[in-house]
Amino acid sequence: MKVTFCVFVASAVAFPDERCPPLDDPEEPPVMLPHPVSCEKFLICSHGNAVESICPPGLHWNDQVKRCDYPGQSNCQQQEIFPNAPTPDNQCPEVYDPDHMVYIPHESDCGKYYICDPYGVPLLQACPVGLHWNPLVNYCDFPDHVPCKQ
Repeated sequence: MKVTFCVFVASAVAFPDERCPPLDDPEEPPVMLPHPVSCEKFLICSHGNAVESICPPGLHWNDQVKRCDYPGQSNCQQQEIFPNAPTPDNQCPEVYDPDHMVYIPHESDCGKYYICDPYGVPLLQACPVGLHWNPLVNYCDFPDHVPCKQ
């Protein structure tokens, strides 16, 4: 008798996201967010990370009701998800390299910066109060060490 075992391995993409709470509340439903570049996908927050999930074939993420829905009902409009993205000259690279994170200084606020996520979307970040983003070393630093003028 021949027995065959099939193992299905699912690969999930997870990355830190400031919109996700740092701790999950087991008494509350998970925080679910729209995917930054695909209507067929959505994000589920888990311990401060956004985990990519996929809708069943033919359905789109409906962020109003927080579920996959028919495309005509979903109102998925990717261009409106990240209205505060950096200007075109400060774009994230097309190819994501987790070994070389890309940070972009904020265009007008020394205490803020962007980090490029795996989808090429710049996510707005804020330094702790009293610190400024230092693009020379890629971390929040004392203002007198930072070449930034507001």
